[in-house]
Amino acid sequence: MQRVGIFGGSFNPIHSGHLGIARRAVEELPLDRLLFVPAKVNPFKAFSGAVPGGLSDDLRWKLVRLVAELDPRFEAWDFEICQPPGPSYAIDTVLAAEARFPGALLFYIIGEDNVAALNQWKDWDLLSRKCTFVPYPRTRESSTEIRRRLLAGEPVDDLVPSCVAVALNGARGRPA
Repeated sequence: MQRVGIFGGSFNPIHSGHLGIARRAVEELPLDRLLFVPAKVNPFKAFSGAVPGGLSDDLRWKLVRLVAELDPRFEAWDFEICQPPGPSYAIDTVLAAEARFPGALLFYIIGEDNVAALNQWKDWDLLSRKCTFVPYPRTRESSTEIRRRLLAGEPVDDLVPSCVAVALNGARGRPA
């Protein structure tokens, strides 16, 4: 039976902490495939307008695709980011993954700080029957700090995989 992990998030931008969690998940669970699923809009992050220094959907998607190329078990899945405007809900993603991978065991990778609020997720009762939630501790890397550094023109190489650093530097017009 195939074992598929779903790793959703804003990935604004994806960073080394995300990559570390993904690598741990494929080994520890063990997973045949791990799907990176960038959210269109996180329903728990009520942004009114753009995130300061936030990356466009196109750039977030490009960066997730670059990271997915680092391991043959990784895959970038555009299910949420290609949805019409509005919040991205885990239940919709899990149901789509269930249809895409019939009979697979589904594991939803989350930050451990989300565990206490899982019962607030849309259709929690159904969602909890469709997949197993696997929490991982947050890492020192922070997308907020990365965006702050990008806005200030500071390097982010110590916080993101090298492929992401090269792409971000290219997007800022800096030499790779």
